Amino acid sequence: MARFQSKVILCVSILASLLTHSPTSLGQSLPAGVTAQMAQQFQNMPRDEQQAFAKQYGIELPAMAITRELSGSSIGAVGEQLEQIDVSEEEYTEEGLFDGADVPPIEVLQRYGVSLFDRDVSTFAPTDDALVPDEYRLGVGDQLIVHLYGKENETFNLSVGRDGSIQFPKLGSITVSGLTFEDSRALIDTRVRQQLIGVEAVITLGRLRAIGVFMAGEVRVPGAYSVSALTTVTQALFQAGGVTDIGSLRNIQVRRSGKIITTFDIYDLLMRGDPSGDIRLQSGDVLFVPTIDSVVEIRGEVRRPMAYELSGGETVANLIDMAGGFTKEAFGGLAVLVRTSLEGGLPIAESLNLTDRSISSMPIRDGDILTVPSTGDTVANGIRVEGAVYRPGIYGWRPGLRVSDLLSNTERDLLPAADLTYSLIIRIKNELLDVEVIEFSLMDPLFNPGSEGDPALNVADQVIIFSMPDLTEEVPGTFARETLLAPVLQKLEAQAKEDEPMPVATISGAVKAPGKYPLLPHYDVDDIVKAAGGFLESADVSTAEIRRRVVSANGSIGFKYYDVEFDYSGTMSKGGGLESRDIVTIREVPDWNEEETIDVRGAVVFPGTYVISPGETISSVVKRAGGLTDYAFPDGAIFNRVVIARREAERARAFAADIRQTYA
Repeated sequence: MARFQSKVILCVSILASLLTHSPTSLGQSLPAGVTAQMAQQFQNMPRDEQQAFAKQYGIELPAMAITRELSGSSIGAVGEQLEQIDVSEEEYTEEGLFDGADVPPIEVLQRYGVSLFDRDVSTFAPTDDALVPDEYRLGVGDQLIVHLYGKENETFNLSVGRDGSIQFPKLGSITVSGLTFEDSRALIDTRVRQQLIGVEAVITLGRLRAIGVFMAGEVRVPGAYSVSALTTVTQALFQAGGVTDIGSLRNIQVRRSGKIITTFDIYDLLMRGDPSGDIRLQSGDVLFVPTIDSVVEIRGEVRRPMAYELSGGETVANLIDMAGGFTKEAFGGLAVLVRTSLEGGLPIAESLNLTDRSISSMPIRDGDILTVPSTGDTVANGIRVEGAVYRPGIYGWRPGLRVSDLLSNTERDLLPAADLTYSLIIRIKNELLDVEVIEFSLMDPLFNPGSEGDPALNVADQVIIFSMPDLTEEVPGTFARETLLAPVLQKLEAQAKEDEPMPVATISGAVKAPGKYPLLPHYDVDDIVKAAGGFLESADVSTAEIRRRVVSANGSIGFKYYDVEFDYSGTMSKGGGLESRDIVTIREVPDWNEEETIDVRGAVVFPGTYVISPGETISSVVKRAGGLTDYAFPDGAIFNRVVIARREAERARAFAADIRQTYA
């Protein structure tokens, strides 16, 4: 980055010299090879031409190198400090410059509970119309509505005065401040019964008083608030916009008369539905939100991977419980805990078996990151079937399981395009997860189950059923040999060792599915031809060629070529054994073209389309068409070839274009 800045400063300095000085005053301040006339021309150039001009003198000028454009022709005066160049949004490579595109983004988990207050539509509702509980205590400003009926029918709206009493007509002053709503209702009802004979009262609460509370600490909008007397801690937080990113959700304090009367843990409400700590505020209360003390993260296969705030004393089991528990894909036996070092060094990773009770009771602390891995797609006793089948996927293994137990009916189990002659079993052969390939034909499992040709399966085997090469256009490409074999060949190449060559060979030429194929022991050309779907009709089945890689004693690599002979039926008869990396070429019959046709029209006995042979003449085709009729005019015959007609049309268009151009 420093080299980039120095380079840009050099470019800007040169441009500044060129643009801020007159041609006669530049003198020796111009770079080598730059004349005063060039400087004058440079002043009148657009920016892209200025950049091209600078590049001629070995200066690579980025598009943002010119930091300012003034109304005049200068960037800045001599000695004036240039504005800082922002390169944060550019990416550079090849020149020792930083390329930010290769840096993976850092995943930041949101802290659980913070989003409670971050809704576009607030969940807070005013409490003026809420049901007033019986334990609500009356205070100055509350309003009581008293309905009298019986001998007298009247309604009174009575407010609690500053002396804590209401002034009831005909009854006088009644002190209700500090009493619960239930007690005040009983008191008024008793006074009415005693002093107003034959009259009964119904008492309800009207407008509630407003109380003043102060929101302090890590709330988004701290300050004094006037709220309803029924407002609780959470409702007050909603009105203040919630807590900040560093505000605690588990230690929200309600202070009254200088003392902490309660602490509220929002996690109790969100996770367990416990509102006991969400008390109603009183006038003069201070709601204080301290900063976060401890935060841990849990990632991977848990139902709610997030960051969680600690209240103190939590264990690994508590953290998993807060995250909603494991998902069904969780592999708790090999979790990873990354913990910051108390000595200030690099974080330390520790593998944990979360199924162990002693590990579950392990305390967690600030900064811990617990990752629960996935079990993946592996099943302990699974057999996977892929390819041209109706129900691909994983099946359960049992001792004695054979292919016929999974695929036994062509109409029920196999797609119509399934190839019955060539299928594979991919089997894990050691603890290093190296694989071996077993070839079989579906004919035996389907029509002779339990026979030697019906392979027995092992745990974790993968059965691959290919589609017929002739029908690749009618079935999805995922069933083609090339697609299904790609991961198998990649694995075989990766596990190849010096003493164990890569068991892969290639076939090309006149076969239905040319490409790379697994090389099994004692494989010969016949076998790889069968794997490739067989010969094309155009194949020359008399001979084939094998190209073999040969490493000499001095380590140089060369190639040898071997001819393979076939009998009249196309079966290999000599020299067809294959080795690692062999390339088999199946030759095509010379001049093979079964679609070579000619149209014969006009005055012939049998006009129509005729298939021609190599070297055939027009006269022989006319003879095959029955010869000329009595009305034929041989001297006026026309021979037209598609290629020639196309060329004539192109020449005609070119000639017309020349005429138009000449006329213009």
